Amino acid sequence: MKKLLVGITGLTLAISSSAFAQGSAFSPFVDANGNISRPVDFKTNPDWVHLGAWAVVNENNEGNGVHNVYTTHSAAESFRKNGVFPDGAPLVKEVRAAAADALTTGRAHWATDKQVWFVSIKDSTNRFPDNPLWGDGWGWALFKADAPATQVASDYQADCLSCHVPVKNSDWMYVHAYEPVLGPKALVNPPEYIKNASLKAPAAQETSAAADSGGIDLAAAKKSFQQTCKSCHSDQAGKNGIGPSLAGVVGRKAGTGEGFRYSAAMKSSDVVWSADTLDKHLLDVKNFIPKNRMGSFFPQGVKDDKKRAEIIAYLESISK
Repeated sequence: MKKLLVGITGLTLAISSSAFAQGSAFSPFVDANGNISRPVDFKTNPDWVHLGAWAVVNENNEGNGVHNVYTTHSAAESFRKNGVFPDGAPLVKEVRAAAADALTTGRAHWATDKQVWFVSIKDSTNRFPDNPLWGDGWGWALFKADAPATQVASDYQADCLSCHVPVKNSDWMYVHAYEPVLGPKALVNPPEYIKNASLKAPAAQETSAAADSGGIDLAAAKKSFQQTCKSCHSDQAGKNGIGPSLAGVVGRKAGTGEGFRYSAAMKSSDVVWSADTLDKHLLDVKNFIPKNRMGSFFPQGVKDDKKRAEIIAYLESISK
């Protein structure tokens, strides 16, 4: 008998992804109100396929780990034929922390502890216009490792969409990386960072400002910020992403940046951001302000003292 654990009020639900093979009116992972559940056997069910993996780490093993992405065979086959995912197609991204070491083949990274799952469901007809987790052709959901059956995203535009802006023209998904499975149609609309070399991360052009930043070269500081923080945080005022804009952060009370929906932990904190508090936060993101949202996305923090000092110097420079 296929598993079907249906949530009642106050409970969560989990549905075996084998149900997808039998078909449904829309998706076995979506209820009538647009609530999304996490597929639980996407790695072992033969109806599913591994699309590809991302290693979001640098030479210091900083970043947010190894991302493995899955969909169903039928969804992948439909994409190969039509160049788009079919209505109801599920995509699951499992994010794990990463370990690293210098091996005989060079410096290697591999996945370790589970962190979060991102679940996206293709919606071609805008079924849930009043649900803040649906829009731009998809349903968006987030599940954390400490409560894997509980969906925790509240607004897809604030919690999810900013990380997908580079691939807006390919239906908001990074399909170009899955060409071995999805076929040549995955490369029809490559993102701008591939098409246009001028949009690749530029070499730092700033002159050294070491005298004004405690001996830290601001060109190197900006590069450290871009490598470590830019995927979630903007350095432009008023431009929030998956995290708040960090322009003007030094001297600001935690949880008060304009226009961003903070976690309750961050809003209730008495922390005022300074070089000292930023250093403590980046060193121990998960525990400096307990239960803050960033602690789930980036639990390893920035352990390298030099890089942490560079990031703080850059944040100081954009807070003047």
